[in-house]
Amino acid sequence: MRPAEAWPVTHRFARYLPHLAFQSLAARIGFFVFGATLISALAVALTSAHALRGFLRSKIEEKLPSVATQVHDRLNLWFAQRTLDVQVFARSAILVDGLAGRERLAAEDRQAIEKYLDYVLAGSPQYASLFALDTEGHTLFAVGQPVELEPELRRSLAAVEDTAVSQVVRIAGNRVQIVSSVIRARNDRVLATLHAVLGVDALTAQLSNRELGESGRLILFDREGTALAATPGVDLSGLRRPAELAVADPATVHDYTGPDGVHIVASVRPMDGLGWTLVVQETSDDAFAPIAQILQNTLLLNMGIVAVLSLVAFKIATSMVGAIHNLSDAARRVRDGEPDVVVPVTSGGDEVGILTRTFAEMVERLHDARLEIEVRRQESENANRLLLAQNHELQRANETLEQLAITDGLTKIHNHRFFQDQLFREIKRAERTGSPLALILLDIDDFKQLNDRYGHAVGDEVLQLLSAVLIEETRDHDLVARYGGEEFAVLAPATDRDGTLLLAEKLRTAVAEHRFCTKGSSAPLSITVSIGLAIYHGDRSAFFDEADRALYEAKGAGKDCVVAALERSL
Repeated sequence: MRPAEAWPVTHRFARYLPHLAFQSLAARIGFFVFGATLISALAVALTSAHALRGFLRSKIEEKLPSVATQVHDRLNLWFAQRTLDVQVFARSAILVDGLAGRERLAAEDRQAIEKYLDYVLAGSPQYASLFALDTEGHTLFAVGQPVELEPELRRSLAAVEDTAVSQVVRIAGNRVQIVSSVIRARNDRVLATLHAVLGVDALTAQLSNRELGESGRLILFDREGTALAATPGVDLSGLRRPAELAVADPATVHDYTGPDGVHIVASVRPMDGLGWTLVVQETSDDAFAPIAQILQNTLLLNMGIVAVLSLVAFKIATSMVGAIHNLSDAARRVRDGEPDVVVPVTSGGDEVGILTRTFAEMVERLHDARLEIEVRRQESENANRLLLAQNHELQRANETLEQLAITDGLTKIHNHRFFQDQLFREIKRAERTGSPLALILLDIDDFKQLNDRYGHAVGDEVLQLLSAVLIEETRDHDLVARYGGEEFAVLAPATDRDGTLLLAEKLRTAVAEHRFCTKGSSAPLSITVSIGLAIYHGDRSAFFDEADRALYEAKGAGKDCVVAALERSL
């Protein structure tokens, strides 16, 4: 037996399978559409990825230096506050008077000073201890954690001439900084130096930024390149400043590979006063993660489009080829005398054209019937469209009427009716949840004189402008409504008495400082409002009456003021 004859039948059939598959018109069209759309999709994806990477790189070069600048400024401000704290402590009259005029510190003065510093230390948890040194470096008094200083450090601290922040030193195994200031007598004579021990761990709270990704880190390195503090969760043991960042340009984003082989992008910012370096870094994968996600989504979308278009093309081609075969079969069946044969109508020189010419009379009848059905369908569709349009217009009219019913016609804010409805709802919610509810009533002072002097048209403009001021100054969840005439109401949910007083005073000030420019007056007008407020205590009628009485008290108190209803127990 020859080797070819020994091949399985299925194997020999597989040799001719591609040729047989491409004999089908539907297969050829589907393959062509698949190839064309696939090439286009890949080209678009690659072009988009390149453009996105360039765009994202520019954003990273803006983000990292910006983050470094923000944190740098925050640290400088934080250190400035610490030096200001120690300056204020050192200028305390208790310290100055207790140390001035005596060679030795009296016991009662020491007790008073240490009591004062204990109070200061309790209010400043960032400091571990406070102590003072005389000009010889001897400890005068100390509060907080015990401090053991090396003689050289003690002498350098005693020689401080102004406010200063030391480098990081170790005291009792802890890394700390010492903030120092001179204690001077009232004649400017140096009495001693005051020192506050500041743990390096306090810097961790300042090293955070929400603009960075999950791998983003902020690290402070000292002059020798040793890590001092970092974003919470970063292990500082053995962490050193990368050599690539030793002389890096602060305005540039730098790329380097970390010890673990991870590619990193970083920006640096020197801390000039201390000689430290602030490093902001992110893994390259995290920084450019949006590109991978977008590229993945784009590829998935493109492959979906390719699959859908190929399937559609195959379906269309199959339908076309099937229609040709069906048409030929129908022609033969009609020729053989089979009844109820549906004949596709077309013109051409193929089997369908022969069938069309053979059965021209039947095609004409079918065409007439189809036209009649189409006319009826079109009439039905037109009737449905008209009905839908009428329903839409009716709905819009109802919405307009409903809006007009709750809107004040002049000021375009909510009217008295809507306010009453909302007041009922808010009272129910306050009773259900136990949250506070406040009511503010405002009335324009001397509004009648304004109308008499400038006319009602100007008065109407003032009401409109005042409504805009109230909307601008209140919160999103507050309700502002025109209660009537020149009186307005503000309903403030979840607001206690202190918060309501602040809101009411804010409204009064905003109105008093605003200049109302109207068409009927040559110069801007100034107006004031009297305000009364009340807190809901379980009685709806008393709630409004208390606010109303408070408003009248504000009028009686000289206007342009805020009066709160007295609180009462339930």
